[in-house]
Amino acid sequence: MRIAICDDTKSDAEKIRFSLMDIADDLEMEYFPTGAELIESIRKGNSYSILFQDIYLEEESGIEIAQTVRELSPDTQVIFATTSLDHAIDAFKVQAVDYLVKPCEEADIVKAFARVSLRINAKYSVPIVINTGKEIHVFHSEKVIRIESDRHYTVICCRDDRNNRNEKKERILINFSDVAELFGSKYIELRRGLLVNPDYIEKISGAEVVLTDGSTYILPKAKKDSVTAKYIEYITEKTAM
Repeated sequence: MRIAICDDTKSDAEKIRFSLMDIADDLEMEYFPTGAELIESIRKGNSYSILFQDIYLEEESGIEIAQTVRELSPDTQVIFATTSLDHAIDAFKVQAVDYLVKPCEEADIVKAFARVSLRINAKYSVPIVINTGKEIHVFHSEKVIRIESDRHYTVICCRDDRNNRNEKKERILINFSDVAELFGSKYIELRRGLLVNPDYIEKISGAEVVLTDGSTYILPKAKKDSVTAKYIEYITEKTAM
């Protein structure tokens, strides 16, 4: 497993490295004093399973660096390690899996690594199979952004791993309610006939819901409180894992 550590304070980066060096035999750690060097490495084809990212770099924003890394390498799991809780909400907008406050204790670093390792090992869920009688479609829940009703059809929008800015759509002749039952209760109903994966919600501002693919939805008045409550519950459970 390859781990990137991006921090302009080398002693902090070394603490992370020393905390993890005896955890597993297959860990390969690489240090980057700037986000520019990290991003250049990824653009050259290097991949990292985990990124330990400082937020307060001398001339860069760790949040912006993490966002670029997630665009270039969607499978990289980000752990922030920084001196303040001020950016905790921003951190989880880029789907960070943990947030450590410096000075980090060795036990906290190891615990964060263990939590992310479990997430990586369980990355792909059991496939969801939709059989229409004429066609068989296979989906992984973690790649599905939203599910929409289109009369007698259901449109399933998925992340395109070849280009994280794009999405793939499949229009299937099957009742929306049958598909919703297959995908389970994790998905949040924004309105009748529209379910979204909360992992792809970038923000909820008043009655407006913005997804990471740029799509925006206005919540019906009757849905606003329940959708917000369910999203907060989901985020709370996710960060407690």
